[in-house]
Amino acid sequence: MRPFRSALVGVILLPLALAGSSRAAAAGEIHPDLPEAVDPARRHLLYLHGAWIEQGGLELLHPTHGRYEYQAIVRALEESGFVVISEVRKGETDAEAYAKKVASQVRRLLEQGVPPSQVTVMGHSKGGMIALLAASELQEEKLNFVILAGCGRRGSAFGRSFERFLEERAARLRGRFLSIYDASDEVAGSCREAFERAAVAESAEVVLETGLGHALFWSSRAVWIDEAVEWAEAKP
Repeated sequence: MRPFRSALVGVILLPLALAGSSRAAAAGEIHPDLPEAVDPARRHLLYLHGAWIEQGGLELLHPTHGRYEYQAIVRALEESGFVVISEVRKGETDAEAYAKKVASQVRRLLEQGVPPSQVTVMGHSKGGMIALLAASELQEEKLNFVILAGCGRRGSAFGRSFERFLEERAARLRGRFLSIYDASDEVAGSCREAFERAAVAESAEVVLETGLGHALFWSSRAVWIDEAVEWAEAKP
């Protein structure tokens, strides 16, 4: 396993960029499931949103975080050149069952000739946990994963889910993993322990200091979009 890299990045900028990635790229596509015609030459990205949308839909405002800007996020990823595959989950989705669905989608991409290095699974919060579960199902060394505040801090309900994952599934992780979270996040923190328990090909962690906590990933801020896109575009 390659050495774990942790980066502390200070990014308290006023105003914070809200327009998504600053990277120039040819526009991609957005689909709720795999496109009918898969182009093996394109980079594909599966984006998994957080639990709030399951509970409140796209329009309901969170009492402290506001609106989850799902459409802006998938559009920013598409504008970075990816074929984005993302579904709005409804109700209390079972994370393990949904992870199997994601794993099936990835396998179908690989079967249709997309190289694993051109496939990224990205998830925020509960979506990050789903991405980790899917990774433990797939066990593919060259797949890319981006975990956005997806590893719960100990002592919280989310943290207990992460602790179960550490004990039951973390050792099965394979792939290239980037974890990003905000230093002020009281819900989620480091994924390092999960990566260290596994034979992952490569792992890195970026700790941002925006002061936005868990809400950082509720909008398409370039400060995290650029990090995620760079990881997804890198060649292993």
